[in-house]
Amino acid sequence: MTLTSDEITKIREVISNTDKTLEETDSGSHYQNTYTYFYVPKDFGSAATTTDDTGLGAVLRLGGYSDLEEPENANLGKSQGSLHAVQSEVYPAQHISDETSAKAHQNAPGKQTSGENNEVIKRQGILMACDGRVLLRSGEKIYVHAADQIHVQSDENIALVTVNGSIDNTSGENFTVKATKKVSMRSGVGDPDNYTARGVNTSGTKGVEIIADEGNSDVYIEGLGLFLQVNGTSTADITANNSTVMRADNFEDIWGHNTSIFRGTFFELYFGAGLSYRAAASLNIATALDVNIGLFDVGITGVEMTKTILEVKSSMFKSKNVAVEAETTATRARSDAVCVGSTATKAESEVVTASIGNVKSLIAFWEAKIASTAQI
Repeated sequence: MTLTSDEITKIREVISNTDKTLEETDSGSHYQNTYTYFYVPKDFGSAATTTDDTGLGAVLRLGGYSDLEEPENANLGKSQGSLHAVQSEVYPAQHISDETSAKAHQNAPGKQTSGENNEVIKRQGILMACDGRVLLRSGEKIYVHAADQIHVQSDENIALVTVNGSIDNTSGENFTVKATKKVSMRSGVGDPDNYTARGVNTSGTKGVEIIADEGNSDVYIEGLGLFLQVNGTSTADITANNSTVMRADNFEDIWGHNTSIFRGTFFELYFGAGLSYRAAASLNIATALDVNIGLFDVGITGVEMTKTILEVKSSMFKSKNVAVEAETTATRARSDAVCVGSTATKAESEVVTASIGNVKSLIAFWEAKIASTAQI
């Protein structure tokens, strides 16, 4: 085969400009219709056609909705015909619920809107579905961005796992977590997770549990206000020191029996006014040393009953000042059938006892009586 000089020249140009030969002004495939798709039937024989297909194998559609998605009779919507089967196998359940009936296939690529001069603007979307697995892997990053809603649904489990990084969930508005059973939040979980909750964990199969590092780390809660409503029993089991700092008023209303047990020392300080009111009987039993020191004590008692086995009174200084004390007895009769007084130990010690009165009518009466008797 002999090449002409023109052919040889052209080959030399091609060889010298190899990069340009691979470039074309338009290397893509253009489809003048509104969609194109690749469709693989689920099950078919060598003599079968697409009309014999018993179900969806896999489909990739670009552009507007295709004839595969369009029902045989649009008036029947999704209730009858091929659209019902296609919708349940191809479209996500939430899309069918949001768009309803015949609009599901029409709005599958995006809702059609009216532009200038009332021209209908058709959206061009992507439909990808199959009866097997969808595998997606990237050597670098994967970005998913939607200008509207993102809805992810699984008929079984959903797992988000990061091997070496963190998971950050950020919401511009409400953030809601729902579960038909238990909601569990744990930190410091190893692989495998062999942690067993304590026996006092009564969260059950539908409770909420928060466990920090298998109980070895702190849980911190901060907010402007905190409201806690317990419809049953509340239990706090604290194994270390407990501190409560109240920088405002404290109100406590107990409707029932209150029991406090102190197995160590007890220390209280009051730096303000105090008011204590008891509307029921009160029993105080002290089996150890009880010391009360009051700089100013005012007591008003309606009925007071005291039974003391051992009573010790010690007064460093006792003084009674009386302006006028008068005691006159016209007739006094006292009869004791049996009077028994028994005191195991009773001691009264008074360093100084002084009684001062301007008029002692009782002493003056006896002095006059003694003087008259002596004269007789």
